[in-house]
Amino acid sequence: MTPNKPYYEIVRDVLAANIRSGRLPAGAKLFASAVADRLGVSRPPVKRALKLLQEEGLVHHTAESGYVVGPVEGTAEPARLNLHQLDLELFDTPSGTLVQPHWERIFEVVEADILSCMPFGAYQVSEAALGEHFGVSRTVVRDVMSRMHGRGIIAKDRSSHWVAGPLGARVLDDAHEIRRLLEPSALASAIPLLDRAELLAMREKVRAALEQGADMSQDAIDGFEADLHVRAIEPVRNRRLAETVRLSQISLVINRLFGTYIGVHDETEMLLEHRLVFDHAILGDREGAMSALRHHLDADHQRSRARLKALSVFGEPEVAPYLVRIH
Repeated sequence: MTPNKPYYEIVRDVLAANIRSGRLPAGAKLFASAVADRLGVSRPPVKRALKLLQEEGLVHHTAESGYVVGPVEGTAEPARLNLHQLDLELFDTPSGTLVQPHWERIFEVVEADILSCMPFGAYQVSEAALGEHFGVSRTVVRDVMSRMHGRGIIAKDRSSHWVAGPLGARVLDDAHEIRRLLEPSALASAIPLLDRAELLAMREKVRAALEQGADMSQDAIDGFEADLHVRAIEPVRNRRLAETVRLSQISLVINRLFGTYIGVHDETEMLLEHRLVFDHAILGDREGAMSALRHHLDADHQRSRARLKALSVFGEPEVAPYLVRIH
């Protein structure tokens, strides 16, 4: 689960719902550490959520008992209950709890947020704001930043602040050079491991879209890109190769942003290029698939370069609260 709002607001919503339903009874003591353990989040968002609930009158604070469910007047005698034994209504996850936001679980969200703003300029990443937004500790934030740095997405400036961007044509060119060398080889390694029925289904989707001939939604375009550049490479056994390929796919970010800001557009050429790759892959022709993919990557790179230039005319987009534009 990826939150669309800060974790303290999610925690507040969960606690408020359980208080109103009676699952958290009047008089129940709510200690930040116990609530954090029950919900699977860190303590800072729980502390902030409890303060919000106090302001709303759903809990009150006492020097002896901490936070207690219910208003000050008329509340039952405070009682310390085992929150794990209460039938609380939580988010629908396999564990029955909020997803604990370790670095692995927030990394992709942070990566997407940063990559999406880079075409529009340079941004500073605030560790404190990032931690508050996701409700994670400084240790988790530093893990995320360290891995971002290792992948070349962010760097430290002279003041030791984390910065990202700007994403210019030179960065796009460098990424394409790496991608052109590695992605066809990754596809060739994956072809013997791919399910033929799945490949046929992917090609059929392309054929149907070409036959329809209308402009597609950005979600549909993203689906076609994911088929060829993610799912078709997923079986490759060399995970380091697969990860390096993924990090070089910056043009996918540019194309997605272009669709978001410019709107729907004709992707016939992209679909024809995809179909040719799938044709060779279905036949088990790895050399042909590699050649077709290189052709597609070169053509896509030229489109992405033009789209990056078009995006530069737009103003600063709405960015995550932990990103600050560097002027």
